[in-house]
Amino acid sequence: MAKIALVKDANIALFWWRLTHVGIIFIPVLFLHFVYVFLKKEEKRPIILSYLMGILFLCLNFTSLFIKKVEQVFNSFYYDGRPPTVLYTIFVLLWIFAAIFTHYQLFKGFRKESGIRRDQIKYFFLATIIGYGGGTTSFLPVFGFNIYPLGNFTVCLYPLIMSYAILKYRLMDIRVAFTRAGIFLAVYTVVLGIPFIVLHRTGSGLLATSLAVVFATMGPLIYRFLQMKAEAVILEQQLRYQRILLQAANGMAIEHDLVKLSKLIVYILKSAIRLNFTAIFILDKESKLYQLESIRGQSTLGEPIRSFNAEHSFIGYLKENREPFILEEAPMQVRSSPDIIFKSRVVIPAFIGDELLGFVLLGEKTNTQSYTEEDINVFKILARQAALAIENCIFFEETKDSQERMFAAEKLASIGGMADGVAHQIKNRLNQFSMASGELKNEIEDFSAKYPELIQKDPELKKTFDYLAKIARSLIENVKRTDGIIKGILDFAKVEKKENFFTAFSLKEATDLSYNLLMIKHEIAQLPITINLGTDDIIYGIKSQIIEAVYNMLDNAYEATKEMQVQLSQQDQESFLPRVVLNLTHTQDRYVIKISDNGIGIKEEDKHKIFAPFFTTKSSYKSGSGIGAYVVKRIIEENHKGKIRFVSAYLKGTDFFIELPKRQVT
Repeated sequence: MAKIALVKDANIALFWWRLTHVGIIFIPVLFLHFVYVFLKKEEKRPIILSYLMGILFLCLNFTSLFIKKVEQVFNSFYYDGRPPTVLYTIFVLLWIFAAIFTHYQLFKGFRKESGIRRDQIKYFFLATIIGYGGGTTSFLPVFGFNIYPLGNFTVCLYPLIMSYAILKYRLMDIRVAFTRAGIFLAVYTVVLGIPFIVLHRTGSGLLATSLAVVFATMGPLIYRFLQMKAEAVILEQQLRYQRILLQAANGMAIEHDLVKLSKLIVYILKSAIRLNFTAIFILDKESKLYQLESIRGQSTLGEPIRSFNAEHSFIGYLKENREPFILEEAPMQVRSSPDIIFKSRVVIPAFIGDELLGFVLLGEKTNTQSYTEEDINVFKILARQAALAIENCIFFEETKDSQERMFAAEKLASIGGMADGVAHQIKNRLNQFSMASGELKNEIEDFSAKYPELIQKDPELKKTFDYLAKIARSLIENVKRTDGIIKGILDFAKVEKKENFFTAFSLKEATDLSYNLLMIKHEIAQLPITINLGTDDIIYGIKSQIIEAVYNMLDNAYEATKEMQVQLSQQDQESFLPRVVLNLTHTQDRYVIKISDNGIGIKEEDKHKIFAPFFTTKSSYKSGSGIGAYVVKRIIEENHKGKIRFVSAYLKGTDFFIELPKRQVT
């Protein structure tokens, strides 16, 4: 703020002092206005009052009521006359009050904000406090303090500090800032210059003041109009991609495939904004991991991270922050991550309620321009629409899975009904075989008892009768075994309505059925399976599903022991004793089924994939579909709200733990 007038004539000095005070009057007014806009404060009354005061003092500025005279001070130049007028004293007090009030608003904003926004306010506050602190000393000589106004020279520190904040902390778009400054200078040079030209030419202070009031009123309107036109040209590309993003956000809801939606989102963002890379991570509710669904431009990243655990500090910050943000605003421990986050510039989280469904990472713009507040506002709309679209896709996929499970249950019921009919026909034949075999056995025994001497005398006849008796016994035994097999299959495949609801039932039924069916599957009369259920084997759950889970886990355990045998040497195979043990224990609120084996075990790199669909470790002994463990996990965790976990060491064995909640009695 320059208040020194280096002229020798008092009248000319008075004119220039009044001209200088036009700027001085509006310094706190424009400062207050800018701070309110910068802090996004919606209250308009202080701004309106400050402009009214500014216009009032502007009108009084060209009269002797404001500055009556000037006088020479420090034996070198003219200064405002002493003592000052009453109006000028009021003006200085209001000027200082407005500056203090505005800095107080900045300080409150500094305490409330965080991250890069806090740094922006800090440097802005520092620059203005230095500028105002030095500039205010210019008033001291007017009030009789003969202190040379050296404080004016600190004002030059203001643009230096602000330039640093602009470059380091994106305080504003530098192109827009220069454009606004240029328009402001051009408009107010004309608006304020014309009255002074009129004053100089005509000598009429009244006419010049009237013109100053008119142009001062028109100036902000002209400035705003030109500013909007200029910024529309400068920010044309930015406004274009913001329109594209808003249109794309509205069209996301029609896509029901999550993979296609993910690719669509990253493609639109990368091509519309022109980014060096874009990536989207979406929550996998089963693994509770945020998986990388789609990425474009990864060549600049190396090998990006593929998933985030829900406990990751970055995910925690997203859940706390909730809104799209520029990564530089995040805490150091979040933005210093050595993975894909390090290359990102903007993060857009997608929430439905309190659940974080996913997030998008944006890299730098290819034109190196900064992200603006308008960008962040557009990203907020995009985030809401993306969250709805992701939820729709998840809903459609879950509905599809539910329909498939219903279809599978219906198919199982149909197979059960079909098996019942087939078994009825087979049993009719078995009855005939059983009767024929029994008649044959009885005839042989009766003949042997009636004519023992005849048979003993002829060795060939005895040999024939013994062979026929053996065949008869074998037929009867196989008829019984076949009948047992059919009964086991029927018991397992038949789905009764009562078995599709939660009931209390004996776990022994599930283990017996599973054991019998495993004997049929592996064509073996006895399995190395030990069942320890204790005195209380009653558990609570969906009987048909628990049977399926127990069967799958026992089958996997047995096949793991056979796989182990394949891996052993010939000598070790002879001494190896396969072992599978099922134990049932109780805690206060859970049933715990432990299934242990001394089989092949699970390699460390395969442990996180055990429950993934279609993943199998079976190779040499049996080729599995990889769906068994996945089905068991869904039965236990989704349908029964329980837990399934395991402990395993490769070439040593595995322990699986199935935990089922006990029925809550209310």
